[in-house]
Amino acid sequence: MFDLEKAVLGWREGQERQASLAPCELDELEDHLRARFDLELELDTALAPATAFAIARRELGETATLSREFAKAGRPRWRRWLFAGWGMYAASWFLPVHEVFVSTYGYELLRELTGDLPDAVMFLVMNLAMVMTVPVLRRGRPSRRRWLGRWVGAVGVGAVGLAVVAMVWGSIETGGVGWLFPPPFLVGFWTWTASFLCVARALRLRAKEWRSANAGEALAS
Repeated sequence: MFDLEKAVLGWREGQERQASLAPCELDELEDHLRARFDLELELDTALAPATAFAIARRELGETATLSREFAKAGRPRWRRWLFAGWGMYAASWFLPVHEVFVSTYGYELLRELTGDLPDAVMFLVMNLAMVMTVPVLRRGRPSRRRWLGRWVGAVGVGAVGLAVVAMVWGSIETGGVGWLFPPPFLVGFWTWTASFLCVARALRLRAKEWRSANAGEALAS
């Protein structure tokens, strides 16, 4: 027996995997899908529910078409995430980073770390991930692989994890929470970290949009 809720859920999960659409946009499309399904059954009472749903789904459009239409409507969410991430990344170099260091600003910390080879290499690897997203910032073609987005995201998540571990360990070493007040990691550090998470989100959405467009071209050909 045809289960409408199960069919709609399957359609929605497919859209979430393939299209760069926001939840509110999917809600809007789902309403259209349900309305079209009801209309097909009203127009032809002898029509099987499964067939009515297939027609409604086809009339609603393919994933690639839906992504392009929402993009034309001014909703390329990946660009907002990308520019927000890069804005925070640039600002983080001029904000206080760490209370422990004598030089607390990002650009001063960079100068200090370049004097120690292991720290310099690690710092370079982390920031190189962000630098490699410049072609996307300039609307260039993104990589078809997911390694860059995962690399950028790993830097952000890893930095948060290391900061939490460092704060917990510092509290244990000092025998209390006094080590956290004032907090050792300042606004510059958290802004820098958030920038990687925003850009990773942007790359994920951009990759979805690119795959959707390629799928549409393949179907058209």
